[in-house]
Amino acid sequence: MKSLKDFLVGAECADRKCDSTASSASASGAGSGKVKVYNLIILDRSGSMSCLRESAVSGFNETLSGIRKAQEQYSATQDQFVSLVTFCSCTMDTVYDTVPVADVRPLTLDDYVPCCCTPLFDAMGFSLTKLDKTVGDDKSAVVMVTVITDGMENASREYDGRRIVKLVERLKGKGWIFTYMGANQDVEAVAQSLSIDHAAAFNYDAEGMRGTMRRDGHMRMNVFARIDNICYNMRPDSDADMEMMRAELEKTAGQAFDEYDAGDDKPQDKGK
Repeated sequence: MKSLKDFLVGAECADRKCDSTASSASASGAGSGKVKVYNLIILDRSGSMSCLRESAVSGFNETLSGIRKAQEQYSATQDQFVSLVTFCSCTMDTVYDTVPVADVRPLTLDDYVPCCCTPLFDAMGFSLTKLDKTVGDDKSAVVMVTVITDGMENASREYDGRRIVKLVERLKGKGWIFTYMGANQDVEAVAQSLSIDHAAAFNYDAEGMRGTMRRDGHMRMNVFARIDNICYNMRPDSDADMEMMRAELEKTAGQAFDEYDAGDDKPQDKGK
C-alpha cells in the first residue's frame, strides 16, 4: 500500500488542481476517523474599530458561512469547530468557544461593540493557551488561528511580546497555522516580531475589512480542500502521517494566502 509520503510526493509531481465541487471521501471508503479542525479568530474590538464595526461583523459571518459550507462538503473527513475572541482593554469576550460550526449563530452588532484600547498580547496569550488545553495531545487536530487588528499592542497586563513569541513558536511546532492581518502598522514587521509567517495589510475602511476576511476565508477553504484530498486518497493513520499532513497544510495555507491577490477564490488542490 502506498504511504502518505508517497502520495504527497506523487500529488506534487502530478501538479493538478482539484475542483472544489469534487466528491468528498464519503464515496471512497476511507477510514472512519475524522480530522478535527479548530478555527480560532482573534478580533480586535478596540475603539478605533468603531468605523469598521459593521464590516467586521458581516466579514466574520461570511467566514463562518464558508466554514459551514466546508463542514457540509467535507463531512466525511473533517469536523469543524469555531472559536471567536474579541478584545479591548475593558473585556476579552469569548463569543464562541470551540463550538461545532453547525451550532454557531451569526455574529450580531450587539456582540461587537468597540471601545477602549488594544491588549493584543493578552488576547493572544489567553485565547491560545485556552485552545491549547482544549486540543491537548489530540493527534487528529488541525488548528488555524487568525489575528485581525487595526492597531498596535498598547494595553496588555499579563503577557508581553517575548511570551507570545515563545507560545506561538511552541504551537507552530505542533502544526498550528497562524495568520496576522492588520491596518495602520507595518504588518510584515509586526507579524515577524510575533513569529507569524503569514501576514497581510488591509485598508482602514469597510471594504478593506471585508477583503481581509475574504482572504482569510480563501486560505481556509484551500486548507479544508487539501485535508479532504489527503484523506480521500490515503487516510493518515499514525502520528508521523499527521505530522506530515500538517506540514503539507502549512504549505497549502501559505500558497493560498500569497496567491489570493490573483483574484482566484476557488479552493485549489492537487492529486484528487
